[in-house]
Amino acid sequence: MDSSGLVCEKFVKFVTRSDTSKNEMRIPSDFCSKYGNRLPASFHVILRNGYRLPVDFDRRRGILKGFLWFFNHFDLKGGEMLLFEYYGRYDLNVYIIGTNCSEIEYPSIVHHLQTCHPGRVTLGNGGWIFLFFVDPTVSLVDEIEPPTTFIERCGSTFPIWPRIGLNNGKVFRGTYSRQTGKISCLRTMCDVLGLADLKPFHMLLFTYDGVGMVNVSVFDENLFEVVFPGSPTSIDETSPTFDIASRFEITIQPCHMLKYCYGVDISTEYKDLCDMWARIDYINVYSGDSSWRLQVRKRSDWKRTTINDGWVEFREDLGLNVGDICSFQCCTDSYSNFTVSVIKYHLNDV
Repeated sequence: MDSSGLVCEKFVKFVTRSDTSKNEMRIPSDFCSKYGNRLPASFHVILRNGYRLPVDFDRRRGILKGFLWFFNHFDLKGGEMLLFEYYGRYDLNVYIIGTNCSEIEYPSIVHHLQTCHPGRVTLGNGGWIFLFFVDPTVSLVDEIEPPTTFIERCGSTFPIWPRIGLNNGKVFRGTYSRQTGKISCLRTMCDVLGLADLKPFHMLLFTYDGVGMVNVSVFDENLFEVVFPGSPTSIDETSPTFDIASRFEITIQPCHMLKYCYGVDISTEYKDLCDMWARIDYINVYSGDSSWRLQVRKRSDWKRTTINDGWVEFREDLGLNVGDICSFQCCTDSYSNFTVSVIKYHLNDV
């Protein structure tokens, strides 16, 4: 599954019984207007178990064609929800959420046109998700109770003090009670976002990474993700102060501008920061209203870290050129979320 590049708004499709007998699926007009020009006429919808569904995209109508096989292969009856994510390149990722609002146990199958074996889906190779619907008639509560199936799968590893991440890069601490099985985080979340409550929204998506991080996405009544303003290091009147913890810089070289760039080295000057990342890891980078997910990887000698997947999209979207300097800054307790600023190179300054 694609997991690096431009981070686009997620969207959810509620599957009705009649949908399961159709070969077409309409995607949100907001998504089509923003990203339809990036999607090719034919691509794949990909699941975590390696299942790849070939679909055709009718850009004018905002329709994906080819879903009947998908509904049949996964025996969907209606009442399920499909979560779609896109990283600005070729394919769409999809997650199946059952009628209990928790991600399903994926069957060990692939599409009949595939010749490979299905992959094993575990908590450690992508985390697990659940949905929480906002009740507009109830005042803001701090606690939420995840579905029983989510607790059965993740409760034993879920941290007592989880780190909660928002889609603008802000990170704060929540709490989890092993006695009640409830997560407390909604009041702090509203404080960080400068909100009185969550009544303007319809649904929250919680994604637990299996280690200690829970990412929360908020959806409107059209089941389209709401992107909040701000960045990991931004400060305003309503949000707490976030201290700058570390930074690194990259000066754009000619090799960074190649069509197929095979890695952008991060100077060993920033080794202490790079050592906070795993051998293969991901960082989130924010600029204005946009964000990107970049893969970072240690070289075989472990002495240098490079940015790999996602760099080309990041470079093109920001309009980088040789000589430009990208400065990345992160906050304490959040060494994977960065605000980027670009100092443009001007020949006259030399």
